[in-house]
Amino acid sequence: GKGGIGKSTTSSNLSAAFLKLGRRVLQIGCDPKHDSTFTLTGSLVPTVIDILKEVDFHPEELRPEDFVFEGFNGVKCVEAGGPPAGTGCGGYVVGQTVKLLKQHHLLDDTDVVIFDVLGDVVCGGFAMP
Repeated sequence: GKGGIGKSTTSSNLSAAFLKLGRRVLQIGCDPKHDSTFTLTGSLVPTVIDILKEVDFHPEELRPEDFVFEGFNGVKCVEAGGPPAGTGCGGYVVGQTVKLLKQHHLLDDTDVVIFDVLGDVVCGGFAMP
């Protein structure tokens, strides 16, 4: 969908609804603006790509609490982030995020995973997760 039509709001509402149904929910924001989980956490949480930069892209140095944040009633929130427009592939960042989640077995402990993808997708890499 195009930008500004409520994808993040819808994603957050779905996350809250699934949680109320007793599901373990993980919402992953896939936009460089990293605002997908804002309504769930009340803040702009750090992105996976920025956190990876801080450790010189050594993911083995990270713990889940470094990049997974608790939102409304316990929804797990992750913001993948991404490169500034025109400077790289956002799909790469999403792939690295999924890889990190798998390394820490966070997908095993989750019933519902919601990917909130930016509205102006121009890269096929976003279709991969």
